[in-house]
Amino acid sequence: MRHYFSLSLVSCLLASFNLSASNQVLSVDQVALQGMQFAFDNDAKVEPKNSDFTVINTVLMSSEQGNRVAVVTIRNDASGSRIIENQHLMALFANGGRKSPLSLPDGVKLEDGEQRSFTISFGESDYPILAVYTSNNLN
Repeated sequence: MRHYFSLSLVSCLLASFNLSASNQVLSVDQVALQGMQFAFDNDAKVEPKNSDFTVINTVLMSSEQGNRVAVVTIRNDASGSRIIENQHLMALFANGGRKSPLSLPDGVKLEDGEQRSFTISFGESDYPILAVYTSNNLN
């Protein structure tokens, strides 16, 4: 009887762990179409820091718990090397909110014309990301 109880307890703990782990799994929301226009109010004038970077493409992902992540490919359009910072990128959320990424690596230098892909986190949100952009992607 004691063995059966221990086995049941272990099974419950494993099931609980699997449920918790599955909530952290990311699913692809969509491949964002660059140039898609949104007309949310931006009274606070929240915009990315001016830069010579352009977002080439974006794959948006989320977890069941609302973690928002994007794989973005960035190109340096300057005639020289530039260092990309969190403030150079911004996500637009489905409620019109805007936020810079939390997890862009520090001090990443891109040479002129260089493209590089990054996986970046925007933290948790109830609303999905609609677009990731830089000052060069603003119209």
